Amino acid sequence: MATTLKSGMQAGLAVQRAAVVPLQRQASQWRNHKGRTMPQSKPAITRAQGRGQQAANAAKKPLKAAQQTSLFQGLAQAQGQLNDSNVSWKTFLGLSLLAGVTFGSFIQVSHNNPNLPVYDHFTFNIDVLKGQILAYDPQNFNLGIAKQSGLVPLLLAPIWLLFPYLQVLTDQYNSDDPATIEANSDGKAGSLAYNLLLWGSITAAFLLSGYVYLNDFPHWQCSLILSVTAFLNWKAFDNTKQGLFLAALLTVGAPLTETVIVNGLHLWHYDRPDFFGVPHWAGWCYAQYATGTGNFGRYLWKKLQS
Repeated sequence: MATTLKSGMQAGLAVQRAAVVPLQRQASQWRNHKGRTMPQSKPAITRAQGRGQQAANAAKKPLKAAQQTSLFQGLAQAQGQLNDSNVSWKTFLGLSLLAGVTFGSFIQVSHNNPNLPVYDHFTFNIDVLKGQILAYDPQNFNLGIAKQSGLVPLLLAPIWLLFPYLQVLTDQYNSDDPATIEANSDGKAGSLAYNLLLWGSITAAFLLSGYVYLNDFPHWQCSLILSVTAFLNWKAFDNTKQGLFLAALLTVGAPLTETVIVNGLHLWHYDRPDFFGVPHWAGWCYAQYATGTGNFGRYLWKKLQS
């Protein structure tokens, strides 16, 4: 009796399993069909990922184009606002050019005297103490002797025309920035003493560049020292994002331009270049020139507005 009962129970369980297992399989297939757990082959996954990446890239393109359009529109709006002011562009650019060929050429002596660079055309020495013009002697390092070239005003003119304008334009574009507001305050942009202090600091950096150059400091040390002075002058006398951008632009662009001039036009040369005939660490000196001419542009614009 017990044996018969046990056999009947086993048979019943077998029938139950036979009925449940197919139902479980159907449920599993249904879930897979709904896309929850359905396994995919590796090529299918790769194709899906590729389509997803293409869609993401396609979505980024309109955003990038919109950002570029917004930048150009913002600069165009800033230009329009400057045009609507009472400042004459002819006066602003004319005075910038005049400052470059006079004051700029005077400051450049601090670079010329340590032979950064040695000019090959239209050269002469000036005995500042006696007020005499002498024959050019690049090895004359006597006190009171200023080495100069008639090329200097022409070479400085593009910087003094472009960078004061770019500073004023980008300041207008970023006029809501607190650092920009401070840089254009009466105590800074509007102060002649403040600007003269800046140019005194730049001249000191130029003299330091001549010292490390003439005393055969390794080029990497020259670069390190002048990069520190460039950063400190920007931080102390500018401290704006657009000022940093303009300094970086001249840091890179000026040595590349010099490379073409030195090797192609042969207007000047360097006794101790690092490569391609130019000590490219001099770009840090140009960075400070960008800070100086940019602040001059602020000063001049402010004075012409008043």
